[in-house]
Amino acid sequence: MKTLIFSLLLIAATTFSQAQEIQLEEAKVGFAPLDSKVERNGDEFSFKVAETYTGEFTKDPIAFMKANFDIKNFIAAHDEEWDSYAVTFSSSKGYLSADFDKDGNLVSTFQKFKDIVLPLDVRREVYMANKGWTMTGNKYTASGSGEIIQKEVYKIKLVNGNQKRTMKIDPRASETSVAINE
Repeated sequence: MKTLIFSLLLIAATTFSQAQEIQLEEAKVGFAPLDSKVERNGDEFSFKVAETYTGEFTKDPIAFMKANFDIKNFIAAHDEEWDSYAVTFSSSKGYLSADFDKDGNLVSTFQKFKDIVLPLDVRREVYMANKGWTMTGNKYTASGSGEIIQKEVYKIKLVNGNQKRTMKIDPRASETSVAINE
């Protein structure tokens, strides 16, 4: 028994003494003109978004833009001086259009997406107001100044047999309007 305990302690000591500590350096993500698919039209630039996982961009487009795009590096990479920069980030579900001033400050944003996963509170509101109905599609639009969204609307299509409804939800005002299409 003593031999077994001693052997286990010896194996544990050998294992822990062999462990190595790994330190990773901080990685900075910025504008990489050779790696990005950029289309240019005057002072307007379009980027195709490459998501790490599905829905990463549509969940919070402004946060995604801030985390993956550095406007200051982007402006420095272009020799031309513009008064403003219109940058569009697009994915298969929709797009975010951001307007920056010449110093790289975010002036305004506009978002438009279709067939996205609705936020939990919106899903609950739709379900509670329309039991027995099936959602067949949705559209989301939002606009704002800087990083603050001032207006957002969900348009949701519902079907129940031969009946159809289109529902508009403003999650900020919690107002629901239903249009019935027959």
